[in-house]
Amino acid sequence: MVPLDRFPLNSYLADDPGVDLDSWTLRVDGAVSAPGDYTLSRIRELPRVQQNTRHVCVEGWDVIGSFAGVQISALLALAGADTRARFLTFSCADDYYESLDMPTALHPQSLLCFDMHGAPLSREHGAPLRLILPTKIGYKSAKYLTGLTVTNVLDRRGYWEDQGYSWFYGL
Repeated sequence: MVPLDRFPLNSYLADDPGVDLDSWTLRVDGAVSAPGDYTLSRIRELPRVQQNTRHVCVEGWDVIGSFAGVQISALLALAGADTRARFLTFSCADDYYESLDMPTALHPQSLLCFDMHGAPLSREHGAPLRLILPTKIGYKSAKYLTGLTVTNVLDRRGYWEDQGYSWFYGL
């Protein structure tokens, strides 16, 4: 496992988009029975999962880090998501955006991550909440999450995917 100070940073616009960590919420909407703004403390009440995950960058590097959070499936269950929907879309504080197919979201190792290497996520690594997706290439693991929509329609596939990169990009 790579030490935290050697875990590379890749950012879209900035290493810190200035999220107000005290008032942050994750907006959950779309095909869910309990839409709303979910606080980090509420998300942290869900069963915690810790795992070592290999993060593979499209640029050719990879590292293993220690991450903790909740399974995406746990938040979907809390929100009453219709898991027959095909996609999840994510919005981020830095205007990045991403999407996943529902089977990837339901994978037991797909996390909404709030801790890294035994401590809360740093701003540079996506605080307060980011995706960790061991079955996908690194650009799918969006940082600074602010919204999650359960849907059957993809208006935007993902920032890099809309530039021509692979949408599915499984490992």
